[in-house]
Amino acid sequence: MSRKPRQQRSGRSGAGEFAPRYLPIAWKIVALIAGLTLLGIGTLSVFVLNQTTAVLNNQIQVQAELTVAPIARTSAELILAEDYLTLENLLGSLVEEGRVESVTAYAVDRGEIASAGTPPPGLGDSVWPLSTTATPYQREIRFQDVRVGHIEAFIDSAPMQELIRNTINAGIATAIGVLLLSLVLAIDISKRLVRPLEQLAHSMRGRMRTLDASDDPLVVMRRDEISQLTDAFNDMARDLLRKDQVEAALRRYVSDTVAQDILENLDRVELGGRAVEGSVLFADIRGYTALSERCSPEELGRMLNEFFGPMSECIARHGGTVDKYMGDCTMAVFGVATDDPNHRRTALNTGLALLDTVATINARREARGEARVEFRIGLHAGEMLAGNMGARDRMQFTVVGDTVNLAARLVTVAPPGGLVTTTAFMEHAQVKGRFQTRDCGTHELHGVSAAVEVCCVTGAVAHA
Repeated sequence: MSRKPRQQRSGRSGAGEFAPRYLPIAWKIVALIAGLTLLGIGTLSVFVLNQTTAVLNNQIQVQAELTVAPIARTSAELILAEDYLTLENLLGSLVEEGRVESVTAYAVDRGEIASAGTPPPGLGDSVWPLSTTATPYQREIRFQDVRVGHIEAFIDSAPMQELIRNTINAGIATAIGVLLLSLVLAIDISKRLVRPLEQLAHSMRGRMRTLDASDDPLVVMRRDEISQLTDAFNDMARDLLRKDQVEAALRRYVSDTVAQDILENLDRVELGGRAVEGSVLFADIRGYTALSERCSPEELGRMLNEFFGPMSECIARHGGTVDKYMGDCTMAVFGVATDDPNHRRTALNTGLALLDTVATINARREARGEARVEFRIGLHAGEMLAGNMGARDRMQFTVVGDTVNLAARLVTVAPPGGLVTTTAFMEHAQVKGRFQTRDCGTHELHGVSAAVEVCCVTGAVAHA
């Protein structure tokens, strides 16, 4: 049988088990929606700006072609005639018309021969630079298919740059507006989603602390996944309550150790047992038959419970396990449900403590004018079979064997208020010299083939 200690359900440790120790889910939802919104806006903005820049660059190239191509055709004859003054005036008129920012003419053999206007600033000075502001538009100057030079021109891109800046500003304003709107919607959505979850958590904290059958189930206020979760929680709460009720009832019928082993090994509850070495104790009422004839069933039941309750507590306090109650008899085992290498000594100490407990109860009964009830105790130790006995549909954990039978027979020869065992039991190293005994003779016990030497244990040795 499993010897694992009983573990408390984690949900029973208090509300602290359910207190959030992480980022609340509402914040995660808001952060997720805000992040996705920013990512979407950023991606869309980059795409729009790239497309706008490409269109504007294409328009600048078209404008440059329309503006510089006629000048290139006209400049061929002026370069060949070396009429540079006229060429410079022609370039100057082009700049004055505002079509270009600067234009320069180059001859093949002489380099720069005429220019007009001022080149635009470098690439780094532009708010949103176009490719034409860094690289001038070039057009070859040909005369009858002979290259005589070329023209470089910087097209005026100020209107285009202004359009791009306006596009950027509009995109930023739109992004901020959409982000704020998404935050408002995210907060509202997260509250609507998290509120029922918080109610579930709050209810779970309360129910895990009490598991009270009077608790009302959570009311389903919506028809969605949250309602399914609420229904599942209500079912779980009812199942947990039922489980606790069954567990509490089971612990009233068997010891805590046996109950815990059954609950932890539900798939291995089957008939059978194992050989163990332990002690077994029987305590019953002397003259119970005559007593039961004088009492009504109700009075007899109250009297038995008056003794059995404190006796059970005494046995558990000393490390024993109540195996069963049989009418007026209590059967307890030691070193079976839990490991106890000194189970003989534990059984004797428990037996003596039980007699003290019975004496205390009898003193209260006499004070109330009620009759004394005398218990007698018999115990023995040795090998026995411990396990589930009975039928597959109705079984009980108990111990059987010659050791158990002998202990049950010994109780019949015990004096009222006395504890008896065998002389062989008292010769064991665990108990020898530790208890006061007196010889009770040799007895022929029913169901035992050989006579048994019996001794009565009267107390513990002070120095032991």
